[in-house]
Amino acid sequence: MAALGKEPDREAEGPILGKGIEFHEHGCELGLQGAGAGVSVLFSRMSEEPTIEAISAALPAEEDSSRKRRKGVVDRERLRIAPELLDAPLAAWWQRGGAMVVDLAVIGALSLLASPVLGLLTGATLATLGTRRESKSKIWGVMRWALLGLGGVVILLSGFALAGNPLVRTGAFNLAPEKEAPDLAAVVVVPNASSRELRRAVDQLDVQVEWLQEENARLRDEIRGNSWLRLAADSSRTMGLTFGWAGVYFTLVTLVFKGRTVGKLIFGSRVVRLDGNPITAMDAFVRYGGYAAGLATGMLGFARLLWDPNRQTIEDRIAGTVVVSGRKLPTQLKE
Repeated sequence: MAALGKEPDREAEGPILGKGIEFHEHGCELGLQGAGAGVSVLFSRMSEEPTIEAISAALPAEEDSSRKRRKGVVDRERLRIAPELLDAPLAAWWQRGGAMVVDLAVIGALSLLASPVLGLLTGATLATLGTRRESKSKIWGVMRWALLGLGGVVILLSGFALAGNPLVRTGAFNLAPEKEAPDLAAVVVVPNASSRELRRAVDQLDVQVEWLQEENARLRDEIRGNSWLRLAADSSRTMGLTFGWAGVYFTLVTLVFKGRTVGKLIFGSRVVRLDGNPITAMDAFVRYGGYAAGLATGMLGFARLLWDPNRQTIEDRIAGTVVVSGRKLPTQLKE
């Protein structure tokens, strides 16, 4: 093959290897056919070799979308990184950490709402996951309608449960003082005791049994030991950070605010897909699932933020996302 920018042999004149590279008296022309349209670039002087950037600019941006993708092989389109995302500023560790603190506080506040409210939003989340056609697979088609149906049923049942009930759950704040140990002295019932004396004895026994059960549970926990995972779970339940509320929050809010949560709005960052396409409900839900993986790895999955070149934590790796700094998307990325 003759080198680009140099006079080829006479036998090599005309198109080379079907790429449409033709040499002329005043230059060479690179002709490409893509998506039914001709693309050509003319390099004016033979003494200047065309650069890789110039040739790349002449290539079609995407392959013919009508071509049917082969099953069971790596799909490079799904592994593509949007050129507009390159050199975009990444969110700093303090931005991501601060945003997470705010988000956890918001989830804790949401957990004060009654369970039927969580049911309504859970149903909405399930239905939202099924509204987008993520794949042309028949399996996804079945899953899609299952999610839509399940979401509708959950919304309907939660609506009936919420009717006539308060929006805020009762006893959300349990500020009762710690119980003192009751008198564990033996309860003596004399023969021929009156009904009043019998009721008093039964009440004393009930108090003693309740306290002994609580003390037994506390001692059992001390014997098992206090693992960091159990302590985290207990703390999250105390703050109301249940799986349901967290899943609803990180899915719906990220979708509605296009890659941002309340914390990310405050700290000026947002989640974007590596391929440049908009965040979907499934992307947000899968990314939320990555938080569980981060906890399962002993927080090391989150610590990747400190050494990963693109500051991708485990949830970013799972969902194919990255967190960028700035309140606006990088230029030319889709909202």
